[in-house]
Amino acid sequence: MTDPSPSTDWTRADAPLAGVRVLDCSRVLAGPYCTVLLSFLGAEVVKVEDFRGDEGRQWPPHRDGMGASFLALNANKKSIAVDLKAPDGAAIVRDLARTADVLVENFKTGDMERFGLGYDDVAPLNPQLVYTSISAFGRRGPKAKDPGYEALVQAYSGVMAITGDAGGGPVRCGASFLDLATGTMSALATVTALFRREATGQGGKAETSLLGTAMGMMCNQMSNFFQHGAQPRRLGTAHNQVVPYQVFATRDGYVFVAAGNQNLYERLCRAVGREELIDDPRFDGNPARVANREACIGAISAAIAEHETLPLMDALRKHGVPFSRVNEYENLVEDGQLDALGVIESGRGDAYPEFRIPGLPFHLSGHDRGEPADAARVGQHTREVLTGIGYAPARIARLLAEDVVREP
Repeated sequence: MTDPSPSTDWTRADAPLAGVRVLDCSRVLAGPYCTVLLSFLGAEVVKVEDFRGDEGRQWPPHRDGMGASFLALNANKKSIAVDLKAPDGAAIVRDLARTADVLVENFKTGDMERFGLGYDDVAPLNPQLVYTSISAFGRRGPKAKDPGYEALVQAYSGVMAITGDAGGGPVRCGASFLDLATGTMSALATVTALFRREATGQGGKAETSLLGTAMGMMCNQMSNFFQHGAQPRRLGTAHNQVVPYQVFATRDGYVFVAAGNQNLYERLCRAVGREELIDDPRFDGNPARVANREACIGAISAAIAEHETLPLMDALRKHGVPFSRVNEYENLVEDGQLDALGVIESGRGDAYPEFRIPGLPFHLSGHDRGEPADAARVGQHTREVLTGIGYAPARIARLLAEDVVREP
């Protein structure tokens, strides 16, 4: 690892990734989520943008030109605006790569090579560099050069085919879970490569893809298919292997009930006043309930529909049945659990003077992360970053005058 740069409020000298320098050549979602996770762990991240900026900056809602979702994905990063199509612009990124520990990119297959910034271009300049490449379908194979977005990969991977209501059409998952899970996988791959570098002294290339992540996220369904030829069908909120395990409508709302085993099923029957269902042979054990799904769910649904949400929740809690009201965000943030878990960070910025964003989704003992820094404007740190790698003021002025780089 390189020597730690001067400590800021966020990049603390004792952070797990203190001293790790990350060159973020990614846009929109999977790549920026990878690098913001690394920043939460203390890495110094420099975001390389073209003059228009990361297209994620255009996603509403905005305040004073700053998108709220862009803020969440790009807090703590410095921004340098560079024309990568200009030879001098690509040369700047190569110079930055010489002193970086990590480069993360998610351009279309072949683009970084056309810029002269592919792995084979930069690895000889810095053999210790970890080069993390993120794509939709992977960097090899018949779809390697196809354009890829979250929803396209949900469709291609089969995720969309198993998502939606029974009898209805395929549905896109509401959260962009493939992008965000791929960002998490990419951070894991990056940290693993850094750990290996500690032993070998060599960096290397890590490749992740949304398609690969989709296979990991569907490991149980795919194993069922490979071993038994089983294609799951769309079941709405239900589980194809466990019954009852889904959302039920009450008289005034919705509650998810997770009766994941026989004991919990019996507790559920008692909680909703249908003890006779315990002795029904059609529902004796989970395999029997899966085989008789419609009858079981019909009986439980009818019983739950007679209850209002809050009294039902009290009854489920009393009988030890796992459940959750189907929250909207307002209910979620008022509950207190997120604050107790410490997964929401509070910071101060320009467009959003006091902001809250999701932080690390895990906790490390002894890691005091400090306060997150605001997301940068396009090119806000161009001069600072170039100065940091030894560019003289006159050279920076020339690059600005020739429109190779820009400041706000």
